[in-house]
Amino acid sequence: GDFMGARDKLDVLLIEQGLSGEDVINQIHRSIMDFGGISEKTRVQLLDKIGEIDFRLTEGANERIQLEALIAHFMLAGAKE
Repeated sequence: GDFMGARDKLDVLLIEQGLSGEDVINQIHRSIMDFGGISEKTRVQLLDKIGEIDFRLTEGANERIQLEALIAHFMLAGAKE
């Protein structure tokens, strides 16, 4: 995985395209549900983390910090696959 590259793509989504953190989370959720290249266990772990981040965003948490934490979680999950 390339954390800094993923972070740069996050900047494009949030700054250049003007998406909200919730928009990004919703798209990630759809992608995880449609992606066949991961185990069910990993999918469940990622969906659990997505739900947690979504909740934090609705409670007013910082979008960038939460989404970067999600990227980090995805990197760790990918390393275990």
